[in-house]
Amino acid sequence: MSLSQATPGIVGPFADLDVPWLLRMRAESRRNHPFLIWAPFEAPARSWSYGEFHERVGALSAGLVKRGIKPGEYVLIHLDNCIEAVLSWFACVELGAIAVTTNTRSAAAEMEYFAGHCGAVAAITQPAYAELISANCRGLRWIAVISHDAGSTPAQSAPRGDSFESLFADSTDRPRRAADPSAPCSVQYTSGTTSRPKAVLWTHANALWGAKVNAAHEDLHADDVHQTYLPLFHTNALAYSMLATLWVGASCVIQPRFRRAGSGAWRWNTIAPGPRRSRSA
Repeated sequence: MSLSQATPGIVGPFADLDVPWLLRMRAESRRNHPFLIWAPFEAPARSWSYGEFHERVGALSAGLVKRGIKPGEYVLIHLDNCIEAVLSWFACVELGAIAVTTNTRSAAAEMEYFAGHCGAVAAITQPAYAELISANCRGLRWIAVISHDAGSTPAQSAPRGDSFESLFADSTDRPRRAADPSAPCSVQYTSGTTSRPKAVLWTHANALWGAKVNAAHEDLHADDVHQTYLPLFHTNALAYSMLATLWVGASCVIQPRFRRAGSGAWRWNTIAPGPRRSRSA
């Protein structure tokens, strides 16, 4: 997979900036403000402030380094919407690894292709997909599995892989590196334009541009609440919703997806009331 290079002599709008800078800056300026609110259908909602989330990302990033993940290596994140998906993405990005977010409706052959094509060295997934990853992504050094399936109790009690919680270490050991906006950041596999899914690589500058431009297009402000129910493994929610929210220092409500109530009406979970505007993904 080829990596983009900055053109000599050209200074971009995000010179000396990267995604960890954005999260760190917001953790300093909006430390106690709610950033992410995880609102599953079968469990209570849980909120993370900017400061709390930044600390948790540092602990996971430090833990990934202890588990042998190095800058430039690819890590599969095969998760439905959940807080662990966002933690994993930011932790990989902070240490300099490339977060590969894959569609959770992918077939076995597709997962085998994704893992082999990018050369993934590890995977973070959930109980419902642990067997799929284990059986088809054979080059992985390890697999970590979260404790739930998008907020629901898993059907199987003993999935293959390590516990996601075992990945965390001391956040004071979080990796430090020089900001490089042209460094690779994240990969998504898209289909529909080629016979095989195409790997689309974001640099840190791409992610920052997406955050800034989408926030402007959506007219987001720091007192807004952005509802997110589209999949975080895709640009639609990852950039349009979550990163745009981060850019302005607002709050982002993450739901597993839309869900029908028994009456046939669409149901949303109710989050803390207030006068703030609400933006849907």
